[in-house]
Amino acid sequence: MIRLVFLFLVFFNFLNACTLCSTFSPRTDVKLEIDADEKYIKSVKVNWTFAQAFADELLKLYDMNLDDDLNSKEIEFIENALISYIEPKNFLTFLSYGPKIYKTSNRFQVVSYKTSYKQRFLSFSYTMKLNYKVAKDRILHIKIHDPEGYFLIHFENDKHTFDIPYKYDMTSDVNSVTYKIVDDSIVTRIEKSEEIQENEENLIENLTSEETKKELTFLEKYTKDIKKYLIKIEEENSTTALIFLLFASFVYGVIHALGPGHGKALAFSYFTAQKSSFLQAFSISMATAFIHILGAFILVVVSVFILQSVLNNFIEDSISYLTILCAVLIMLLSIYILYKKLKDKSCACSSCCSSNQIRKKQDLYFVLTAGLIPCPGTVLLFVYAFILETYFSVILASIAISLGMGLVIFASSFLGLSINKLSNRSHSITNFLEIAAPVFMFILGLLLLLGSTII
Repeated sequence: MIRLVFLFLVFFNFLNACTLCSTFSPRTDVKLEIDADEKYIKSVKVNWTFAQAFADELLKLYDMNLDDDLNSKEIEFIENALISYIEPKNFLTFLSYGPKIYKTSNRFQVVSYKTSYKQRFLSFSYTMKLNYKVAKDRILHIKIHDPEGYFLIHFENDKHTFDIPYKYDMTSDVNSVTYKIVDDSIVTRIEKSEEIQENEENLIENLTSEETKKELTFLEKYTKDIKKYLIKIEEENSTTALIFLLFASFVYGVIHALGPGHGKALAFSYFTAQKSSFLQAFSISMATAFIHILGAFILVVVSVFILQSVLNNFIEDSISYLTILCAVLIMLLSIYILYKKLKDKSCACSSCCSSNQIRKKQDLYFVLTAGLIPCPGTVLLFVYAFILETYFSVILASIAISLGMGLVIFASSFLGLSINKLSNRSHSITNFLEIAAPVFMFILGLLLLLGSTII
């Protein structure tokens, strides 16, 4: 379950808009320390330093005691999550040593690894035991690459050290370095210059992020509060904490639904074009919000129990494809409604010509279309559910989010339905709205399709 540590980061940008998902690929600066003597290249120590934004998001998720720092237990969770991803992939490391660069990696043994958090920077280091015999014209090639495209590897080539008493040539690119031993002349041991060493020691002190000084946004406050309440519920079985959790979740659902998208404009145009009752509009609005929540649950469950990892592109690609699917379905639904109106234009109210069975299918189609894209707030809830094992509380909080979202969607539906009922006084206005509304729906679907991350 601890692999879920990185799920929150996948939704880092997605938390601000429910119709799009942006990939958060943290820059990872890599430094090599190669230990060698006259006879052997003995080991390579690899140090990864992650982008500060990445570390800050991990802090928000795993700072369980809310002291704005990561203690050893919290770091252990992060380390286990990272190891579960990179260890099956040979620590993302390709290593070749010989007269040429081979196509397959040499085997190596990782003898130790460590995760550190200092002055708001997160780093991870591991040491590979080699014991390669030194010889002239031998080539040592080290490459670090993430096949899933999650970590953006960047070699700090001016900070690598190769402690060998022989001359060598070095070539490098953004994620690999190659050393070739060119002769047997013993030279003075290579040391880092004082300037490089001083820059390395002062790098963390000199780099400050303005983002850490900003006031918390509503979503950040919600994240912090919801974690606090869940911890209290788990440790103290606090009813008061549960009540505050449900209230915060309901408020989140309302504010979240008031943002861009979330089916408000779609619901407004749908009920403007359709004859319906206020009870039906309420039911459809709540069902749409529920499907919105259910989508988040399904994605998390599939990631945890089927894929056994969320450090791949499954979730982000799923969001992108669901966005495209919803956009296409919206356009098809609008075309179908418009077709019915034009076909039955001789009737003062075209919807009266449709059977109840067809209308129910159309409503179901609308619910799935408007609610299919999952809710990021509930994704966060389910992440905490698996981490803290507070499943019952999370289910109740998800229902509270659904109610908050459903009320906002119903307000849009109510407005659209009210306009539809008022327009019945004028046959010409009714005809205009019943044609304009599906056209507007089609435009919404087209905009959603054009704004999706995968075209």
